[in-house]
Amino acid sequence: DVEITNIVTKKTERKKGIGKLLLDKLIEMAFTLKKDISLEVNEKNEAAISLYKKAEFEEVGIRKKYYNGCENAIIMTKKFTS
Repeated sequence: DVEITNIVTKKTERKKGIGKLLLDKLIEMAFTLKKDISLEVNEKNEAAISLYKKAEFEEVGIRKKYYNGCENAIIMTKKFTS
């Protein structure tokens, strides 16, 4: 499987589609390899969650108090295998 641990763009370069381009390339590579992709995202990171949902990632779980002992992580996956 493929696990995305971080996709980051410089603050001054955000909202230019760079994150989407990076994610699209990772999805393309995973599809070619027939590997599922998983990630976790802070429940308060609405921009990232929106990006992942548009790319058809599904929410599959929650890690309670994962960030700083107080904020939850949403676990998301995109499957290419059965």
